[in-house]
Amino acid sequence: MGRDQNPPGRRPTEQPEPPEQPKGRDGREGPERAGGPQPGEAAPGERRPATDGPGGGPPRRTALRWAAAGAVLATAAGGGELLRRTLADGSPHGARAAGPAPSAHPGPHPARPGASAVPPPPPADARGGRPWSDPAGWGGRVPGPRDTVRVRDHVVLDTDAAVAGLVVEPGGALVARPDRSVTLTAAGSVVVHGTLALAPADAAAVHTLRFTGIDEGRLRGGGMGVVEGDTGLWVTGEGYLRLDGAVRTAWVRAASDLRPGDRTVVLTAPPEGWRPGDELAVTPTAPPTGDGFSTAYDLCTVRSVSGRTVTLAAPLRHAHPRVAPGGGAPLGAEVLNLTRNVRVEGTPDGRAHVHLTSSRRQDVRHAALRWLGPRRATGETWESPQGTAPVTEPVLGRYALHFHLLGDTSRGTTVEGVVVRDAGNHAFVPHGSHGITFRSCVSHDTQEDAYWWDGAPDTRTPQGPSDDILYQSCVASRTRREPGFRAYRLTGFSLGAGHGSRALDCVAVGVQGAEGASGYEWPEGGEGVWTFERCLAHNNLEDGVFVWLNTSRRHVVSDFVAYHNGGWGIEHGAYLNDFTYRTCVLHGNAAGGIAVHSLGRGRGTLFEGILVDAAGMSDFAVATAKHQLAGGPVTLGRCRFTGYRRAGVGLRATRDGAPDNVEVLDCSFGGNELWLDPEAPAPRSVVFRPVGGGAVTVLDRGAAGTAVPAWNAATRPAAVSAPARPPVTPAVRLAGAAARTARLGA
Repeated sequence: MGRDQNPPGRRPTEQPEPPEQPKGRDGREGPERAGGPQPGEAAPGERRPATDGPGGGPPRRTALRWAAAGAVLATAAGGGELLRRTLADGSPHGARAAGPAPSAHPGPHPARPGASAVPPPPPADARGGRPWSDPAGWGGRVPGPRDTVRVRDHVVLDTDAAVAGLVVEPGGALVARPDRSVTLTAAGSVVVHGTLALAPADAAAVHTLRFTGIDEGRLRGGGMGVVEGDTGLWVTGEGYLRLDGAVRTAWVRAASDLRPGDRTVVLTAPPEGWRPGDELAVTPTAPPTGDGFSTAYDLCTVRSVSGRTVTLAAPLRHAHPRVAPGGGAPLGAEVLNLTRNVRVEGTPDGRAHVHLTSSRRQDVRHAALRWLGPRRATGETWESPQGTAPVTEPVLGRYALHFHLLGDTSRGTTVEGVVVRDAGNHAFVPHGSHGITFRSCVSHDTQEDAYWWDGAPDTRTPQGPSDDILYQSCVASRTRREPGFRAYRLTGFSLGAGHGSRALDCVAVGVQGAEGASGYEWPEGGEGVWTFERCLAHNNLEDGVFVWLNTSRRHVVSDFVAYHNGGWGIEHGAYLNDFTYRTCVLHGNAAGGIAVHSLGRGRGTLFEGILVDAAGMSDFAVATAKHQLAGGPVTLGRCRFTGYRRAGVGLRATRDGAPDNVEVLDCSFGGNELWLDPEAPAPRSVVFRPVGGGAVTVLDRGAAGTAVPAWNAATRPAAVSAPARPPVTPAVRLAGAAARTARLGA
């Protein structure tokens, strides 16, 4: 209604492409090293005959024989080719006929018939594995940075290592030594058909997988399988990824006002696992009356922790006042812990990605994913605060953590206590993948929608569903896109299509963007019905909630709190739908509490027991806007409106649309109740029943009836069948800290 339903710059849906397979990022194809002798290579202490035969032969003759069959042998001079073949078909030797690579993952997996359908994963711990550092296990030489490595057996990463690329074969396992800090650096992709496990024994050890030397402008994106040159972590086939770091409480609220110069922060609860050196982000909370209200973060380092008190290495630069929306319990700033001791990362100038198409359930816990989600230049420029900068776009399908078209095989997967930060593309993406739990996860400083999966390709095609997704106690913090004026409808949480999904106790803060940007969005084409409870949106540049959905299904939003957003607490559209908003608190949002663009579809849209305190920032607590289609009523029932400048409800539908169809029943007001915009058409049906009084129909001021100058309207008595009930004062209780998490098996 009044907005383009298919705006320019819509994010496209991924389209399958025939995949190609990666080699070393710089094209060097160093010697492959695997868990035993290579083709044409003698094992330690073994002498091979110099003739071809069943046991192999000299590399040159073997290569000629394989080439005649339409393939090339990966010898010490060509390990990357073997890597490419291995990724193409998952075979242990990689030989296959020449020609276009088939899709390694043609579409969603069917429902898993039972646990027995997928064999147990290879070992995910260090017991019984051979050391990476032992030359004997590699045929006499430990792999180096020019080598493309293939792991067939059980290998323990017991030392820092650098490779050109790596494949963990089916049945193979690469496990970082749990009692030691180790880093694996890769200049090309790491592909897991077997097991990759980074699971330190305690918080003292740090396990890191780092991708280096990436040229983001050369990434292709798209495809249904591993794509050559798109450097990242690929978990495919029956691969199993175990990222299992030490527990750290993801976020805790401050228990008091925080002032510039403070060096200590008292929290509402003792944070589990926080340590000296941890990096923290303190979220903005100030009113939207000054510059920087949505960007005034403090990034700081922990010096010490004692109970609920955290001492910082440097003083805070910004004020972070507690806010008491609706006179309830004050809410302090969220203090986010961005540090984990399991790390998968690119570099600041070369972002990698994590792509999962495995048929196994995955375990991703207490890991920090940084500098992922590549972007590339479009050829345009814009004037940023730092000067002329390139306009970039995300690389399709290359996200920080991407579950890609897994269907039911992803059920039971847990992503818990994970931080995605400094990402150039979406953070958490359960695309076409069902039954995934995201608990106490944090996205901080992410470009593009943080929690998201592919949207509808156009306004006539429904969005593909992801069922039974749980976002519990998750945070979308400083979600952005540059240039910001093109970030139309950017959001922290895109609540898309599917059945049985839930968003509980989540926080959206510091979302940037342009018109329609929000903490939470129900997008058009997304026919999902979410359980949405006890979520918070604050200090977002635009809205707290943005709905642009046309559906006959009933959606319920309950116990939602929005404060200090630069737009509306709730902006509700698009044409016709049926929503219920219940016991929500909307405080100090710059544009007002609620904007209504759409009318009811069947049973109507209901706002019941809503408290709007405009805190002197807006003319109206609630305002109607352009209604594109005539529809059922929008009911404001048992609400409390206060703190506005002009009227509690502004009736402002425009003359080129459908007139208002609104019921305002049993609400209390802190001033003038209604105001009928002189530019609006005569209402179709506006009924007002004050607390303890009789109902009236609101008419154009020139109509016959009783004139009410303060409303710019006239009235006449009306009959309302619903019984009168007293207004509700919402008592929303939000959690003071992230939901508790645990290590695998704890």
